[in-house]
Amino acid sequence: MHARFWIPVFLLLMASMANSTDIYKCTGKNGAISYEDAPCPSQQTTLLHKETAAEAAQAKQDRIATTLNSMIDSGHVDEARSFAAANGVTNLFQERVQANLRREHEQRAREVAHDAEMQRAEKAAYEARHQQTMQDMQAKLVKADADEEKFRKEHWSEIQQQHPDQVMWGMPATFNAARGKWCTVGKDGSTVCQ
Repeated sequence: MHARFWIPVFLLLMASMANSTDIYKCTGKNGAISYEDAPCPSQQTTLLHKETAAEAAQAKQDRIATTLNSMIDSGHVDEARSFAAANGVTNLFQERVQANLRREHEQRAREVAHDAEMQRAEKAAYEARHQQTMQDMQAKLVKADADEEKFRKEHWSEIQQQHPDQVMWGMPATFNAARGKWCTVGKDGSTVCQ
């Protein structure tokens, strides 16, 4: 239990140290302990960590970088440039702007690639639908042609009686879309193509 209590305290201390500030342990009258970045009035206070000059300088640089990044992210580039010049971090400003430009370029390239892929997929889907439609139409034409030839063969004697001249001299050739050829009717009622 004792070790589990100190783990969050240690993490809190580390987080506070990362912010580079003084750390005070405050003990209340009821024994409650808290950790603050300033001395605690009317409580027993123990200084656990005194911010060093290096930590203070690093904390200042971190605050400047955070402010600069926020200004750039919010689109206030001119103000960020002035702020960077005033705080001696022009290089950081330029690096950040260049990094943003690279990210924007990469994002645009990803969007262009995605758009191209979507267009390829749509074109492929359209071509597949078109191909399927053509196959369906061809299948219907073939079935209709086969049904017509079957009917003609089954009723050939009747057709001969109704159209004796055409049967005798041959029926005119017509383009058979199912077979893709010019066809006529043979002596037995079958389809004959050239």
